[in-house]
Amino acid sequence: MAGESALIDHQASDGGVGINGVVGSEPTPEFAAEMIEAVDQLFNLLDDQELRQIALMKLEGYSNEEIAVEIGRSLPTVERRLKMIRQIWKTERTDE
Repeated sequence: MAGESALIDHQASDGGVGINGVVGSEPTPEFAAEMIEAVDQLFNLLDDQELRQIALMKLEGYSNEEIAVEIGRSLPTVERRLKMIRQIWKTERTDE
C-alpha cells in the first residue's frame, strides 16, 4: 500500500487491524481513574494554593505569560514557581 500512512487504520498485512484497532480514541475508565488519582497525588504535594493554580493552568495549556496575567504576577515569578513545582514533583518521584 505505497503512499498510505502507517498511522491510519488500514488492514494489517497479516489480517490484523491497524493502530486504531489497538489504540482507541478514548481512555479506558480504569486508565482515566488512574490518571485522576496520580494528578490528585501530585497536587496534594503542593502546599500552596497559588502553586496549585499555576500547575492546573499549565496542565490546561495556558502559556507562562497567560498565567502571569491571570494571577497578577510577573513572568519571572511564574517561571520560578513552575521550576519549584517541577522540583517538588521530581523529588517525590525519586523518593518512591
